[in-house]
Amino acid sequence: MIYMEPEKQVMSRSADECVVALCDQWYLDYGEETWKKQTHECLKNLETFCEETRRNFEATLDWLQEHACSRTYGLGTRLPWDEQWLIESLSDSTIYMAFYTVAHLLQGGNLRGQGESPMRIR
Repeated sequence: MIYMEPEKQVMSRSADECVVALCDQWYLDYGEETWKKQTHECLKNLETFCEETRRNFEATLDWLQEHACSRTYGLGTRLPWDEQWLIESLSDSTIYMAFYTVAHLLQGGNLRGQGESPMRIR
């Protein structure tokens, strides 16, 4: 069993103490080694205009691991493959930006999902 706990006491914006629980939910696995290697390679070719920015990107990439991206209540977009879950609002921007880079391959240029996939992906 994997055991994780917060590094320090977690407080809400309203100054209430939060109880942290590891729940069965969906995660974005930013710690996956192949992804990290590819991302570091892309960063080498990125014009960051100053080394401090590059170092900050590198530190963030090294720090990222799993990030919970779903929840079961509130407003939001349902996960297409598991509709009991909503995409956590802070993950929306990450997931959508990644999705839009390949949407033309999945939806044939139709952002409403009504086009046929040129890659024959359902």
